[in-house]
Amino acid sequence: MENTIKPAAIEEKAIIRKLLQPYLTELARFPDENPDYIDENGIYYYPYLDAYWQEETRFPYLLYVNEKTAGFALVRKDGDFWHIAEFYVLAEFRRHGRGFFFAAEIFKNHPGLWKIGFNKHNLASRRLWKTLANKLAKSDVEEGEADASHDYMTFRV
Repeated sequence: MENTIKPAAIEEKAIIRKLLQPYLTELARFPDENPDYIDENGIYYYPYLDAYWQEETRFPYLLYVNEKTAGFALVRKDGDFWHIAEFYVLAEFRRHGRGFFFAAEIFKNHPGLWKIGFNKHNLASRRLWKTLANKLAKSDVEEGEADASHDYMTFRV
């Protein structure tokens, strides 16, 4: 199976918009992750999506397995730190090391300081980011609590 990532072109924004629906639905299961941007039809609106094709500090990616869309990642730079604002791999493509591969490729594309935030109740996310940080970091991994439901880690790649 061939795993690849590629920058998402403006013409592919609709693909990410569609993938945001199952992603935000899944994320809403965790404490303090109830998206505020949902319409009367249950459709989630992601207010920053357009900015990923308008601002120099934002980078949208599509993830592929054998040329099939497997997910997306939204990366942004804020001050000295890179952030993965959103990261989603469709359920059918999980549990084969693909999330690790996709995230590692993103880190390679954006070397420097990273700050990764995650809901502390999302154990799969916590595992993924801790494993990646411990394997790829070129510095000490520092961990902290952002708020009652969110932790973060910082490291250099």
